[in-house]
This record gives sequence, C-alpha cells and structure tokens, in this order.
Amino acid sequence: MTLRCLPLVSLLACAAGLLTACGGSEELAGGPTSLPAPPESFWGASAPESSQGVTEGLARAASGDAVALRGTLQDFVGGLAAFILVEEALDHCAEMGDDDHCPTPWDYCCADPDALRAGTVTVELRDGEGMPGAWQVQGFHGLDRLSEICVEGTLERDSAGNPLIVASRISAAL
Repeated sequence: MTLRCLPLVSLLACAAGLLTACGGSEELAGGPTSLPAPPESFWGASAPESSQGVTEGLARAASGDAVALRGTLQDFVGGLAAFILVEEALDHCAEMGDDDHCPTPWDYCCADPDALRAGTVTVELRDGEGMPGAWQVQGFHGLDRLSEICVEGTLERDSAGNPLIVASRISAAL
C-alpha cells in the first residue's frame, strides 16, 4: 500500500472503531460474508512472551518498528481484512455487569476517551501487493469481537500520527 493510501485506510478504520465505540452502525462493522479466510500463514500457534499491551507498545514504538501487541479485538472493518485492536486493560461494555448497559457489548463507550485513543490501533492483513486482503477475518481460527489476541507486525503511522499495524501473524493471547 502506498503511503498516499494509508491516511484514507486509517481514517476509515478509525471511523469504524469510534462509531462502534458509541453504539455505531452495524453497516461499518464486518459481518459474515462470502469472502475466503486469510491465508494460514497469518495464524500463529502461540503469542510471543515479549508481547506488550497496546497502549505500552504504541507509546514505545516508532513507525517502521516491529511490534507484538496484546489486546481485545473490538470490531472488524467491513469489506477489508482489517480490524480494531484495543488495550486489554480497558473495560468494554460486556464487562459492565449490566445486560442492558449497551446494545453492542464490544463498545467502549464508558472508557476514558484519552485512554481509548492511546490504546487503539487499526490492524490490516495485506495481500502480496501491499493492499488490505480480500479476506473475511471474522471467524478465522475463531476470531470474533472481544477475542483476546496478540498481533505481530510492523507499525505504521500516517501524517496525523494515527497508528496502523501491518500484521504478519495473529495468535490467541497468552
């Protein structure tokens, strides 16, 4: 993917994440489709012990650095092999203990907005041409909203500083 396209993809993914953080539209969220699953090369049997939480990892890493970040899969970006990963220490609505708290349990509507911004990253699985793959990530090895996972890859930041991980491997969290 060219750096020219990175801000657009980051903007779309962040918009999807922020809308779902406020009880947003299911149209932006990735739902089951007829797309194929990503290649098995994206799945890892175990997370590296050196993985960090999203907030800590993003604070320490610069664009171009290899990262291994643990977090909670918030939601999928519809039509792209991409999703939003959130700091595992932040409470999502399903953890609030009240079934009527929020209609979308993967929301983070009660989380501190600054902590949510610092602990949220878009993750892309790219094809051989450097573009987000035409794959259905939801369901890949059981991945779903609120799955605790680890993502390994390369951190990129657009001109506004928005983070994006180009994933090389996804695994269940430690």
